[in-house]
Amino acid sequence: MERNLKDRLFEKSHYGDETKEEIWSRLEAQLDREPVVPAIPSRKVAKRSKKTMRKMQITTVVAAVLLAIGVFLAMPAGTAFMKDAKSWFAPEKKVEIQIEGEKEQTDQKLHKNEESRYVIYYDKERYKLVQQEGKDVITTKEPLPEKYPEVSLTIEQYKDLKPEELIKRLSEALAGKYSDVREVEKVSEPLEGYRVRALNGTKWDSEVVVIYVADNRKQGSFALTEKYFMEASEGHSARFEQMLKQFKVLEE
Repeated sequence: MERNLKDRLFEKSHYGDETKEEIWSRLEAQLDREPVVPAIPSRKVAKRSKKTMRKMQITTVVAAVLLAIGVFLAMPAGTAFMKDAKSWFAPEKKVEIQIEGEKEQTDQKLHKNEESRYVIYYDKERYKLVQQEGKDVITTKEPLPEKYPEVSLTIEQYKDLKPEELIKRLSEALAGKYSDVREVEKVSEPLEGYRVRALNGTKWDSEVVVIYVADNRKQGSFALTEKYFMEASEGHSARFEQMLKQFKVLEE
């Protein structure tokens, strides 16, 4: 039944595939939840079999999903429904990531920036998110000893610079600070946009910076800057890359 519902959504909707996947994942989550069944006098409940009650639960959930899909198909992009759909992000979720060849489950927490209109999940066990001068900075929960370079993922919006222009400016700025600045790349992973890498040597504590630039869908851009050191390339780097996969710009 779920397969048929999803097929209908994907075939009939005029939204892009990414948006349809996003909406479906929220509808699907409702199918997995235990629905609330209206209260019934206890003596009547006793007469109902577990099978009958389960059918009622399934019917209730499917009816709600069908109604949601019906509304979804009927409304144009950018309506209140779409705004509501964007609020369906789970406040927390588990995400599996691979660190140095080993898989591990991480507990991710949602951060929703209403002003800049984006969401991101971050590993709440190892990191904290702080807001500094209009930027969101994800950094280690416990400060690192002084001998370690900065470890952080900073998210900043540039409202008046398109991605192509912003990545060029940021790349040029890196050239004056880092000894090895790589060529700008157009990427689709961990997000859609541009990337530039820079290094300051090859020692264990040599600084590394990786900047991603993504379209903010309003004629501007987001710059997402990873900072860590060479020895942390397999640890913090992999965790930051996973977080960036969860970064989504919200529709107005």
